[in-house]
Amino acid sequence: MSDALLQALRLSVDLAGRAALDGVALSVAAGEVVAVVGANGAGKTTLLRACAGLLPTATGELSLAGVDPRKAAAGQLSVRLAYAPQHPQSAWDFTVEELGEISPDPQAFRLWLDRLGLGDKFRARLSRLSGGERKAAHLCVTFAALGDAYGKALLLDEPTTALDLCRSELVARAVRASAQAGAAVLLATHDLAWARACDRVLVLQESRLVAVGTPAQTLTDEVVRATWGGVPA
Repeated sequence: MSDALLQALRLSVDLAGRAALDGVALSVAAGEVVAVVGANGAGKTTLLRACAGLLPTATGELSLAGVDPRKAAAGQLSVRLAYAPQHPQSAWDFTVEELGEISPDPQAFRLWLDRLGLGDKFRARLSRLSGGERKAAHLCVTFAALGDAYGKALLLDEPTTALDLCRSELVARAVRASAQAGAAVLLATHDLAWARACDRVLVLQESRLVAVGTPAQTLTDEVVRATWGGVPA
């Protein structure tokens, strides 16, 4: 494998006898933001979960900051990786403050709350927040867990889903700042405008990688029509 911080070769995942990911190759270097796009069910979430080590039965080669996340101990991964699922959930109806207390860095969590405009929700229970506010609170946990971004991987699954325009922009800036600080960022998104602002794009279709390269190379009218059936305005 190369010197990429995150790299996969022939990565495949079988779920209930169905190929959820089929022979995907990718690489993400420190300082790079790579978007994963595709229609619903294309395999975006499966790809991120596999890269995060959450699908140990995934086959193929996989390396994250020098370790195989499928085999690494939790302690090894925690200093190399921060991951935000598309639909974060809490076992209990925590207050935002309590959510921060169980995060890896409560002080950093509080700073991220202020950055994402949730400082006034500190005492509120998660059930009393809007969907977008809950998503933002969990993203604060992820960014707090990332800490010093240098040499780490940041995996984000639809991080701006349910967020308003202001918070979406704040998250996009935080993602870029993390890359500039030395993180390798892999994010799944349906927002093609955001994907076009990323360094590279991976296009998935029916579990397979069908295009990879710069936004100009991958998000052509031809690829968009083949992937989504039309050209977004």
